[in-house]
Order: sequence, then structure tokens, then C-alpha cells
Amino acid sequence: MVQDGPKKRPRLELDSDSSRVVRRMFDMSEASKSTLDIARILNDEGITSPRGKPWGKTSVHAILINETYTGTLVWGVNSKDGADPVRVENAFPAIISTDQFSRVSKLLRSRAPRIVNPRRVASPFLLSGLVKCKTCKRALTGQTSKYAQFTYYVCQTLMKQGKGSCDAPRLNARRFEELVVERVRSNVFTQSSIPDLVKAVEEEMDSMVSEHRKRVQTIESEIQDVTKQLDRIWRYIATRDDVDVATTSDRMAQYQDRRDRLEDAGANARDVLAQHRSALGDAGAITEYAREMDDFLDQSELTERRAFIESLVKEIVVMPGAALIRYTMPMPDDSWIPGKVTETVTLDGSALSSQTTGGS
Repeated sequence: MVQDGPKKRPRLELDSDSSRVVRRMFDMSEASKSTLDIARILNDEGITSPRGKPWGKTSVHAILINETYTGTLVWGVNSKDGADPVRVENAFPAIISTDQFSRVSKLLRSRAPRIVNPRRVASPFLLSGLVKCKTCKRALTGQTSKYAQFTYYVCQTLMKQGKGSCDAPRLNARRFEELVVERVRSNVFTQSSIPDLVKAVEEEMDSMVSEHRKRVQTIESEIQDVTKQLDRIWRYIATRDDVDVATTSDRMAQYQDRRDRLEDAGANARDVLAQHRSALGDAGAITEYAREMDDFLDQSELTERRAFIESLVKEIVVMPGAALIRYTMPMPDDSWIPGKVTETVTLDGSALSSQTTGGS
């Protein structure tokens, strides 16, 4: 809390080390570094995320789109009743300028997959955009047979130039995807990783509780300000005979509308805070959640599954008889590849297609 005239306001204090990292992330993004590039640079330098874990492109992106770093509190963006969000300027100490935030946001939108490569987003293939040929360096593209009975991953060189143009194998899409998913599951969801997953969930929920608590405090402080402004207007009306009724009524309506919106936002924030506090106390539920996370790979929608795989797998390089899976982070000590970021898997007959590609 900090003193502001006769009252005290909730106020966040800057962590100098964390602030420098955030500023640098925005600077790197403006210097045309991708979120994956930024994650690699920070990880190579031994700089961990707020949860003490290696950075990934998802966690970097979350930082770059968080307007809180400009000192602005935004609440109710996804309000169910369609009401405009509540914005509180200077609610927190600013780490970056609003101008830089806007520039980086524009860059991120320009690099978004839906703009850069809409075909990849619309692809019905789980590994679309991740698989490439070791020989010719081109992507393996998902392809459906003439009567839609079978699906394959085929090197683009083979598709365009025909048989003999490249030695990349033609892959049975369903079985190849199953092979990759199983390798990801075996390496990521190990016995040693479960405690880390539980800890990560607990830290995330604890962070949410803290964040929502601060939001509640800030909103309540703003409600007090608006109420005082309304009181001043009422006192002014009561003591003056020459009041401009139209102007005064309009100003009162604006303050009352703002107070109503703030009170709704405050009520929502308190509800969310109570829910997170309740969930945080249920360690058993957190553990069960972590143990069932790998079910996500089987039960979720294709778009969600693809995003999850892309957060863990950087690329898959295919060659005759084998595929190299390159992960985005080192694997747990009790995985098949402890501490490593690459794994070579054999492509046996089940993953290979017996069909030929292209002409003679």
C-alpha cells in the first residue's frame, strides 16, 4: 500500500531483475526475434520463467500480450453480458511504454499463423508444419487418397517431381501421428515429471490468486474514488442556486455508470478469487489433474492437440527408415532420452505406406 493524500492505494512494486528481462523480451520481439527465438536465448543464458521453468514460445507470447506491463489494469474483456471492459490506467508501475506494447502487438499479429499461413491452420493433419525431409529440406505435406480412404505425409519434392526425385519415405498419417504422440507421452509424462506438473499447477493457481487479489484491491480503490466524486457533486448541488442542471446530470450519470461497471467487475473478481482459493486448497484434485494431462492428447479437439504438440515439439525430420523428433526443451531424467532434446525413432512397416507417389 502507498499513501495518496488521505487514503492508501494498493500498489505493485517492481522487481528490478524481472523488469529487465521483460523489457529485453519486448526489445527482442521488436528486433524481429520470434517467440521461439526469445525462449531459446533466455534458456541458453540460464534465465528461467516466473515459475522457475525453462521458457517456451507459449510463455513468451503470454508476456508479450500482457498489457499489465504498461501499468494498465484491464478487467472484463470477455464479459458474458457484452459490457465494455473496465480499464484503470496507472494501476501498476509501468515496465514498458504503451507505444512499444502497441508496436509489439502489431508485430505479433502480423506473424500469427492465421495471417502467415492459413492453409497450415486449416490442415486436418495433427503434425502439419512440423514434419520435414532431411534430404531436400522440404516439408512433408498431408495428402488424402483419391477416395478418402487413406491419408499420408508426403515430401513436397515427391509430390511435384514424382518417383525417384527424393528418398523420403511416404508415411501412413494415422500411424505416424500415433507413433509421435506415444513418444511425446512417454518422454514428457513420466513419474518424475508428475510432481513438477503438480508444482507448476499450484504455482500458476497461487499466482492467479495473488493477481486477482490485487485486482480486487485496485477496483475497490477506484470505486471509492468514484463514490467520492459523486458525493462532491451532490454537495455542490446542495449549496448552489446557479447549477447547470444538464451538465451536472450528465456528469453524475457518467460517474454512476462507471461505479456500476466497477462494482460488477469487483463482484466478478471476488468470485474468481474465491474459486481459485478453493481450488488451491485441493491438492488431491491438482494431483489427479496432472496425472490425467496426457489424456489431452487423445480427447481434445484437433486444433488444441496440435497447439499442445507444437509447444513440446520443434520439428520432426524424416529420413529413410527413421525420424528425428526435436523437442523444445530437455526431457525429464526418467524419460527415454534423459536431458536430451532430440530422439531418433525407427520407422517400421506400420508407419510406412506401401503406396507410391507421383509419376515415373
